[in-house]
Amino acid sequence: MMKILNMNTRYLLIFLVFISCKIFSQEQNYIPYRKGKVWGLCDAGKFITVQPQYSSISWYDESVRGFHAELNGKFGIIGPNSTLVMPFISDKPIAVDNGEFLVFDGWSYYYYSMKTRMRLEKQIQTTGPPVNDRGWVRGIEPFYRGDIKEIVLSWEDLSDEDIEMLKPYNNDQYELNFKRDFIEIGAGDTYIGIYIPQLKKIFLNTPELAHIGWKYYGGIPYIYTMDTSNLMGLVDAYSREVYPNKYHEITLVDVDQLIYLSEPDPKNHNNLIFKTILPSNRVLNGRFESAMVIFKNGQPFQLYYTMINGQKNYAGEDGTLYFEG
Repeated sequence: MMKILNMNTRYLLIFLVFISCKIFSQEQNYIPYRKGKVWGLCDAGKFITVQPQYSSISWYDESVRGFHAELNGKFGIIGPNSTLVMPFISDKPIAVDNGEFLVFDGWSYYYYSMKTRMRLEKQIQTTGPPVNDRGWVRGIEPFYRGDIKEIVLSWEDLSDEDIEMLKPYNNDQYELNFKRDFIEIGAGDTYIGIYIPQLKKIFLNTPELAHIGWKYYGGIPYIYTMDTSNLMGLVDAYSREVYPNKYHEITLVDVDQLIYLSEPDPKNHNNLIFKTILPSNRVLNGRFESAMVIFKNGQPFQLYYTMINGQKNYAGEDGTLYFEG
């Protein structure tokens, strides 16, 4: 009888843990949603869970068991069902310290009970600011010291096959300019083309088109081209056009399987029109970067973000925009 009871208790605990994880993951899945100038929350299917009404809103912060939101210059915490976890009384996002809320009233930090929401004692400041909230994702700027010299190819990096391929151009009539992963071939003021050792292939220029570099994307090599108007295009290893020469810049980001395109605005040539091509080949207007993976219908769902007016606006891998206006 005791064994059965213990087994049932164990299953009950597992069930409770499972349920708590499901609730937690659901809260984590809510996405900051912008309508015009105000923010709320929605799920991956764009179902609104918190009506847009706040100046800003964060991702779910487990430490405060809610979402940091800003209203009329004050910060508070709301739950996913619009319940007020902590009123809008802080001049800075509310943090948690020693198991209590930490609120800044414009002059000092005060503790508030996480259970009763009642004001407690004033915080005795120590060195350094209070713990930052974890609702907003902040990047860490890399630290650089000194100039970094570009690593380029040399003759020692080339195989016998490479040297044989370059033999017609390895003389006084031509100039070989070694780059990081290809070699420029020139003749006086004329740019002849490029040789790519990894592909064992020379790409010769034409009067209308020059080859200026290359990159692997999805395991496939692509070669950047430039026309006489300094507009970029892209061809494959067989010189078949992938993108026409109409872009100011083409960037292939293999790690995230993203393609960034920018082209001159036909209405104003001083402006550029940016587009992002997702792994699904869906096209988003603007430059989007990978944000995080959540779950939609039980399946992993990639989110991307673009910066608008200093805040992150989100889109899904299926092209869904979680912002409007």
